[in-house]
Amino acid sequence: MEALKVKKKDVLVFNLILFLCLSFIFLYLQYAYRHHLSPFSAAYLKKSIELFWYAILPMMACGLLVWKHHRWSLSLYSICILLVGYKVIEGLFIEFNKIIVIALFFYAVISYFLYQLYGHYLALASLNANYSSSDLFGPLLKQIPCKLTVQDQVVSGYLTNWDEEGCFIKLSKPLILINKAKVVIDFKGRSFEQEGELVAHSVDLTGIGIKFGLSPKELNVFNWSEFNELIEELGFKPERLR
Repeated sequence: MEALKVKKKDVLVFNLILFLCLSFIFLYLQYAYRHHLSPFSAAYLKKSIELFWYAILPMMACGLLVWKHHRWSLSLYSICILLVGYKVIEGLFIEFNKIIVIALFFYAVISYFLYQLYGHYLALASLNANYSSSDLFGPLLKQIPCKLTVQDQVVSGYLTNWDEEGCFIKLSKPLILINKAKVVIDFKGRSFEQEGELVAHSVDLTGIGIKFGLSPKELNVFNWSEFNELIEELGFKPERLR
């Protein structure tokens, strides 16, 4: 896939990194609780690096990959969560504690929902170009033309990926980074228009990911929701462009 730079990070990214930090705190506190140590003890705080190095390193690596929206970030997140869960359960076999069991239950539920949300977020069309520089047909065989209007500038291009929330566009020439733009698609005798914001772009600035806000259908102009509805009825899918 094309290497992308994410310009606008979703709040989910910050929450996921925060949850990784809280995961370490959970591991830190349950160990202190089981061994009757004060979590505010300077000696225990210093020793925690030696005790939990196996969790600190993958969590730091995971936080970095999440920040960069790397494709392996979701897998590494799963490993970090399973590692914390395993160490907590291992401690419960040594000394059972109801409070830790309840805390572990809520930790597992929150971890699972964050996993689902982050997986959906990484799969968004605005963050996936659906082509690479090594594709034979420059870069896609079939094309759905569109125009991108930025202030007074109009740049032609074509859709390479799309979903209900946004799309990815391959441009005919590099575009100066912008915050908002209007996408115009002429398809099946109709003109569909929708304003969105730039969330990601390719390294060479010829591919951009646009995220659309929710907008109701209008009488005088067709919008993205109507285009997405029409294209689904006709059976068009991003993978069929290849």
